Amino acid sequence: MPIVDVDIVEGTIASKSTQALADAIGKAFGADPGRVWVRARSLPAAAYAENDQQAPQPVFVTITASKPPEGQELRRIIATIVADVAHITGRNAEHVHVEFAPAARGRIAFGGRLVE
Repeated sequence: MPIVDVDIVEGTIASKSTQALADAIGKAFGADPGRVWVRARSLPAAAYAENDQQAPQPVFVTITASKPPEGQELRRIIATIVADVAHITGRNAEHVHVEFAPAARGRIAFGGRLVE
């Protein structure tokens, strides 16, 4: 069950957009309904900067999965997520950044039950 955090610099997120993100990312993973959880947040422009230049307005996508995909499957999922997030948020794909956290299996619990 991937947990996905989407941080949008200098933007707002409507509930329908959050649902669209969850649906698109769930499809990228081939997940059954209710198996991908998305938390979307707006990050004020004042809270983001890049050294020595005017910062674009990126979107950061962080994915925590019990066992992240690898190889070609990882590349496919990233490409799909970048395209879908760019479309849904109205940002350029070059400003959508995806990070997979280390495998969560053995270090994450749902409802107090450790995923092993």
